[in-house]
Amino acid sequence: MPVRSGCPGPRSAGRASRTARALSATLVPLTSDPDIRTVRAALLALGTARADWAGESVAACLHHPNMNIRKTAAATLLHAGAPASVPHLLRALGRDDNPGLRTALTRALGAVVGDARTATFLAAAEAAGDERTRRLLLSALDGEVTARAVLALDAGASPVVPALLALVADGGVRLADGSGSVADLAEPLARHGVPMPPDAPGRATAGADPDVATLLRTGWDPEIALRIARRPAPPETADVHETPTARALLDHWLDLAARTDEAGLRSRLVRCALRLCPGPWSADEVAVLARHAGTVTDAFGTAAGGGEVAGFVGEAGELIDVLHAVAPHLSAGRRLPVVEALRALPPAGPGGSPRPEAAASPFSLLRQLGAVLVRADLDRALTAAHLGADPWRAAPAVLREAFGVPGEGVTTEEPAAWQAELAAAVRTPEALAEFRGRKAAAGVGALRHPGAAGGGRVVERSPRAANATGPTAEGPAHAPAVPRSRSLLRALVEAYPGAAPEARAHLVDWMTELQPLDAPEWTIAETRSANAAAGAPARPARADDLDQPRSAAQRSRLLAMLDAGSPERRAAAASALRDWPEPDVSRAVLRAYLRGRTDVLPDTAFPDPVRDGELTAPGVLPERALRWVDRLPEDDLPPLVPLLVEWWEHGPPAVHAAARTALRGVPADALAHLLAPRIEAGELGLLDLLTGLRLLRTPLLTRAERLLRAEGRADLADGLVLLVGPLRAPGAPPEGAAALASLRTPSRAPVTPADPPSLPELFDLARTGPPGRTREVLTRLVEEYAPDPGARPEPELRVLVQELLRHPRAGVRLHAHRASRALFDRDTHARLTALLLADPLPDVVRMAVRTLGRAAWAPALPDLVRLLDHAKPTVRRAARDAAVGFGGAAVPALRRAEARARPDRRSLYTEVLAQITGGQVTDGRITDGEA
Repeated sequence: MPVRSGCPGPRSAGRASRTARALSATLVPLTSDPDIRTVRAALLALGTARADWAGESVAACLHHPNMNIRKTAAATLLHAGAPASVPHLLRALGRDDNPGLRTALTRALGAVVGDARTATFLAAAEAAGDERTRRLLLSALDGEVTARAVLALDAGASPVVPALLALVADGGVRLADGSGSVADLAEPLARHGVPMPPDAPGRATAGADPDVATLLRTGWDPEIALRIARRPAPPETADVHETPTARALLDHWLDLAARTDEAGLRSRLVRCALRLCPGPWSADEVAVLARHAGTVTDAFGTAAGGGEVAGFVGEAGELIDVLHAVAPHLSAGRRLPVVEALRALPPAGPGGSPRPEAAASPFSLLRQLGAVLVRADLDRALTAAHLGADPWRAAPAVLREAFGVPGEGVTTEEPAAWQAELAAAVRTPEALAEFRGRKAAAGVGALRHPGAAGGGRVVERSPRAANATGPTAEGPAHAPAVPRSRSLLRALVEAYPGAAPEARAHLVDWMTELQPLDAPEWTIAETRSANAAAGAPARPARADDLDQPRSAAQRSRLLAMLDAGSPERRAAAASALRDWPEPDVSRAVLRAYLRGRTDVLPDTAFPDPVRDGELTAPGVLPERALRWVDRLPEDDLPPLVPLLVEWWEHGPPAVHAAARTALRGVPADALAHLLAPRIEAGELGLLDLLTGLRLLRTPLLTRAERLLRAEGRADLADGLVLLVGPLRAPGAPPEGAAALASLRTPSRAPVTPADPPSLPELFDLARTGPPGRTREVLTRLVEEYAPDPGARPEPELRVLVQELLRHPRAGVRLHAHRASRALFDRDTHARLTALLLADPLPDVVRMAVRTLGRAAWAPALPDLVRLLDHAKPTVRRAARDAAVGFGGAAVPALRRAEARARPDRRSLYTEVLAQITGGQVTDGRITDGEA
């Protein structure tokens, strides 16, 4: 070795190389620093030092959210690249389409693989799981691929041939100089259905699709969008990422999907939105996706559940990337179905090709969704890793992520003999069991301390320790001990790729015993014993420590602290419990916040607070409830509308303004639909909540706008923005066409008439069926079960009609009233009619008043007299006519109402009394009209 050479030159060079490597190793942890300036400086220093041993750490920065960091990492890999950085470079080239970044990535890959760059791109494109990734990888071959290579790929039936031919034909990939022309590829172009233009055009744009081009040129059109969604394949993503007009339509696509009832069509609309606005997304686009989080998760659940299995698996990467973006905004009720659907996804895509994201994303996504990882999740991820193109790297990466084993910046030096014995033992389950038992008996796995005497030296820094402060190996005398189990766990992970298939499960069993899944580092006893042996000072544990591992005792202690007298202790308990996944813990934190006991804003992932009554419980402060509601996703707001409207109507000014802001977050058409019954009942003031919103014009809103103008409230009417749109659901036309076709097609087999339903079954249908079905049952009851003259109807029939007179649909209420006239006697019909005097619709009330007036049913007189003070003039006139029609029988009721009325309202009754008695009103008194 140079450092042992007798010549001072080689010794100096060896020391300099070792010193440079040690100094650059200290820069590796800085590549994961949260400060982007620190990360960039560390990357530049590693590039200057040509630290190729840190190539994988530098390559990991290619996935940093900051574009400047990604470009710096690509430039650094040009000088510090290593074979370990190749998968990162290929993944970045298959994801990013920034021209400057792609140029740097291509140069860095060429510096690592040299002349094998073309073959590397083709191999990665063949393993790509979605069309966008494949096209981006192939576009890096611009000017390098030859016509002969394309023909060879076509002869070998390579899966990249259709995409490569399309790129070559439209100029996205130019053939290498002197290697042929597009005309040489005429046969494969014709066979794959790729048109060959007369000249070489520029790269394909979104305008190559006529429907998409029309949509971008003329603006949003739901009919064109539905036509695109119903096509067999979604639109291509080539170059639309660079089209701002296409990305601006993301909100429109998702809004149309949210208003679509057909699950399959909704999933296709979401896929079209993601094709025309692919990731990565800007902050504004992530906000749009968060508002439509429910729509995205519904589409994912429909596709993953089998609604579109054939067309979905190829698009799994797109939807899974979106789930990463919307996961923080999902409520607990929506997270569980997504977790179940994610776990039900097969590990392989169409044709058995592995999904590239299958081995990497499940753990982080499942953790984001609040799921507790189990062994089945690990086995599924390992299966996906073994199906990939590079299982020797993918499987250890899965294990590192699962068990929290650091992948970079960690050096574990075991004796060479021990490592060789472990590598030999993992080849059979029997040898592994014998090796494990022998080492356990010998005490392997005991605690070690850095610098301690003995075979093997362990130098390891976990992510948690990397961020800690305190003495280090270079600092004071007593460095903290490193648990031996962590080093052993890392050795087992590194030995996993060489293990035999039948021994891998036993190896994973050993890992789970050392470190249970989804648990904190299982090293408390090791660390305490090692620190005590090394003489490191230790803080004595107390029963009331808040940094203890989660347990039932810790949970009870923190819940009790939420009611403590000290605000600081309440805030500390709420902060500690905020991330606990149990629903009762979330409920307790929310309850403490809503009642003002803590200022820690709880997580919005709460199981249905409206149904649990938390927002309406005694002691809840509306200001705090509204602050929490403001953080909810858009899809969770409609159930809260009645409560928000109540606060808007009756709350103090601050609550009034906050409730209005929260209501503006509800989808406009959904808000109008929820307010429709009260608006139809005459509460036109609620229209103030709809001003400025783009609403679908409906008959109700059209009538309301006319009434506002008739009452002189033109300013409020002008604030309504009513748009002409389809009155049918987006999926209704094809459903109607299919229904008509089925009706026109004669049935080949005679249909056996079903037994008519019994009377109890008809009653059940009327109560539980849709409005149309309920009205059909009422008609059938009148035709088949009307009693004979003098006979008494079924008692249950009267109860049913009485219930239907309170049905939420006015058509059902009026139909039930007409049925009562045919089913019951005069007195029973009048009693049922009197129930409609309290109907929310003025027209129904006026009809009931006229019916009772014509029948001269005296028991209704008190209710008729009360309607003389109704808010609607038409109802007041009908009540006046009915009371006058009763004649003298109405005088006692009118006298009582006059005596109880306010002085300014007595004229309503005295005028009717005067009309009945033929007198006149003078100063509130009725005279006979004589002088």
